Amino acid sequence: MSLIPTPLALVSEALNCPPASLGEDSRLGGHPDWDSMGHLTIMLALEEHYGVTITDETIRHYDNLAAILERYAQFT
Repeated sequence: MSLIPTPLALVSEALNCPPASLGEDSRLGGHPDWDSMGHLTIMLALEEHYGVTITDETIRHYDNLAAILERYAQFT
C-alpha cells in the first residue's frame, strides 16, 4: 500500500520547493515557483494522486494553497 501525500507535500513536490516556503497565502503568480507551468504540474499531481478530474473550473478555482488545502484535506 502506498501512502498518499498530504496536499501541502503534493504542492511542494510539484513546485520543487520546500514546504516551509509555502503558506496559505501562496498562490499562482505569488510564489517564486508557482508560475503557469507549476500550476499545471500541481493540477496534474492532484488528478493523479487523488483520482479527481481536473476541469477548466478546477484549474481556475484552485489557484491558491488555501483552496487546495481546504478541498483536499479529506484525503489525508
